[in-house]
Amino acid sequence: MALLVGCLVLAREKLIMRLGSACICPASHEVQTGAVIAPEGPKQQFGGTVTILQRSCSQFKQVASNEDLPVPMENPYKESLKKCILCGKRVDYKNVQLLSQFVSPFTGCIYGRHITGLCGKKQKEITKAIKRAQIMGFMPVTFKDPAYLKDPKICNIKY
Repeated sequence: MALLVGCLVLAREKLIMRLGSACICPASHEVQTGAVIAPEGPKQQFGGTVTILQRSCSQFKQVASNEDLPVPMENPYKESLKKCILCGKRVDYKNVQLLSQFVSPFTGCIYGRHITGLCGKKQKEITKAIKRAQIMGFMPVTFKDPAYLKDPKICNIKY
């Protein structure tokens, strides 16, 4: 008898796995007869079919389809990959207008990577080119050249 009950429990679990999910409603349940399943594997010794009892919730309709599953889509909040604006471009110390975009207009300090958005290689090239231009006299050291103050901003500077 215990073996028969064990087989019924296994058959019920297989049915639940095929149908989707079991009822999780804490409300009153009605017990009704479920589908008729032919025993498989080691249960064939009993022969015939086994009728299992299945609990179903009387309040809610169980859906066995994929209607309620979320629709697959891309993340709408995903930010686009930031790309270095100077990758593939040649940085020269004589191009003062380009170099002045990476210098503070008030102090003459070179902006860091977190402000310019450049990759490490191009940030180092820009820094070397600005220093070389300042040493050779192409760029002022303590401020930004007034001729380039109205140029459009390349990097995301708030001030």
